[in-house]
Amino acid sequence: MSRCLSGDRVVSEGAVGFVLRGSFAVFDRNDLACVQLLGPGSTFGWEASLVPEHGPVHLLALLDSEWIELPASIPTQTMGTGWVERVFARHALDRMTALQAASACHAVHAVPQRVANLIRRLSHVSDADVRTTQAALAKAVGVQRTSVNASVKTLERAGALTVWRGRMRVRCRATLSQLACGC
Repeated sequence: MSRCLSGDRVVSEGAVGFVLRGSFAVFDRNDLACVQLLGPGSTFGWEASLVPEHGPVHLLALLDSEWIELPASIPTQTMGTGWVERVFARHALDRMTALQAASACHAVHAVPQRVANLIRRLSHVSDADVRTTQAALAKAVGVQRTSVNASVKTLERAGALTVWRGRMRVRCRATLSQLACGC
């Protein structure tokens, strides 16, 4: 089992991972764009079980997180290539659908709505407080930290959040949901 704190970067290579607690943003090979959000019960690294030279998976912990990893060869050896291909095909389809939805969200909704939506989503998988940094949120949303800062201040003034260093407490889920894009 592995653990990390919010804001930590994790590079997973040659392994299939299972998120037990927390949340990660997954980035492309160049570490430029967030391509997927992972919460408890999510998996990553299936590509490596079919194509060992696939390359690493770049993760950014949005919350304090725990996960387990196993060598990518184990699922194939244990269950066979056909089974892994079916699981990976389903996983790839889910990722493609999520990417399409995220692209549409970025095209249609303003930064404050997207930030509110991310905080809303993180609050569902975190403890009482969302323990994260504005820098981690900015990286996941794909904007500068100052944009996240302004968005968080707006949410705080609206009564949706209470914010202090490295933590946010959702004070009113209804207000947060109303200000979020809902994607």
